[in-house]
Amino acid sequence: MRELESVVLALTSDEGYFPGLYCAVASALSAVEPARKVDVKVLDGGLSQLSRNTLAKLAERISKRARLDFVKVDLSIFDQAALGPGQSHMAYCRILLPHLLDVPRLIYLDCDVLVFRDLSQLFDIELSGGKFVAAVPDFETCSLADDSRGLAKAMKLPAEGAYFNSGVMLMNLDELRKHHFFQRAVEFLAIWKSDYRFHDQSALNFLLHAHIEELPDHWNRPSWRFDAQPNNDLDCVLHYTTCAPWLGGACTPSQILFERFAEEAGLPINRQLSGFKESIRLNFWRNALAPLRALTFPIGSFLYGIAGKKEKSAAYNKVARYWFDYIRNTPTRRRLYRRRRHEIIKMKFGLRTSSVSS
Repeated sequence: MRELESVVLALTSDEGYFPGLYCAVASALSAVEPARKVDVKVLDGGLSQLSRNTLAKLAERISKRARLDFVKVDLSIFDQAALGPGQSHMAYCRILLPHLLDVPRLIYLDCDVLVFRDLSQLFDIELSGGKFVAAVPDFETCSLADDSRGLAKAMKLPAEGAYFNSGVMLMNLDELRKHHFFQRAVEFLAIWKSDYRFHDQSALNFLLHAHIEELPDHWNRPSWRFDAQPNNDLDCVLHYTTCAPWLGGACTPSQILFERFAEEAGLPINRQLSGFKESIRLNFWRNALAPLRALTFPIGSFLYGIAGKKEKSAAYNKVARYWFDYIRNTPTRRRLYRRRRHEIIKMKFGLRTSSVSS
C-alpha cells in the first residue's frame, strides 16, 4: 500500500509569540493520526536558539514521524507596507510561503490556535477548480466592504463579497506561484497601505477574491464562540482572535483552556509577566466601565441620528445593544463559566509520545 503524503504545516513566529507557537505545534502534532508523517515549517522572525531547541524537543517527544525545519525570513520585503500587530511586519510572513517553501501545498496555522481536530483530514481535501486557497469565513469582518469599501470599489470587486479569516488555510502553493501571488501581494501592500485594515488578510481577500474555497467553521473557530457555548465540546481548531492567550487576563473558558493545555504541554503560562498583569487590569476596567458604556452609546446613537449620520447612529446602536446584553447576561455567564472552569481544569489532552517508528 502506497504511503500517504506527508502533512505539511507552516507557522510563523518571533520570540514574543513563542508560547503560542509551542502550544499550536504541540496540539497539531498530537491531533494528527499517529501513523501520518508531518513536516512542520516555521518561518523564523527572531526566535532564540533556546526556543528553537525547546520546540525541536517537543516535536520529537510528541511524534517520531514529525520533521521540524526553521526558515529565516527577511521582513524588509514589507518595509513599504503598513505596520501590523505589535508594530512589526511579522503578520505578513504567510505571504512569503509560496516564495520560500518549495512544496506543492500546505496548511498554514496562526500561532494563536489550539488544534483539536486531525489536520490530515484538511490537508487531504482536493480544492475545486480555480480555487487556490481554502479558508473559513470571518465571523467579525463579513464582507470586503467591512475591510475597505473604497478598496473594493477601486479594484472593481463586490462590496458585499465574502471575506475569509487567514488564521487557518489550506494553500495550493503551486497555483499561487503560477499566478504570482507573492509579487502582487507585496505591490498591493505598498500601494494601498492607507486603505486596508487587516494587513496580510486584506491582501489575501482582495487579491484572491473568487479563488478562495469555503471551509466548515470547525477548521477555524474563534475563541469567543467557544466561550459562548453551553459546554466544553471541542473537535475544532480553536483560534484566539481577540487576544494572545499567553498574555490573557480574562477568566473565560477559552483562556482557562489555553492555560490548562500549556501546563500539560510543559510550558506553563507565567502570570507574573507584566503583559499578563496588564491584561488583567484591562479586563477589570472593561467590566467596571460596562454600565457606563451601556448608557453613553445609546446617547451617541441618538445624537448621530439627529445629525443625520445614519451609519454612525446604527454603529453606535449596535455597540449599545452589545453592552446592554453583556450586563444583562452577566449573572448567567458567570455561573456557566464557573461550571465549565471546573470541567476544564480536569481535562487531559493525551499529548502522546509516539512509538511509531520512522
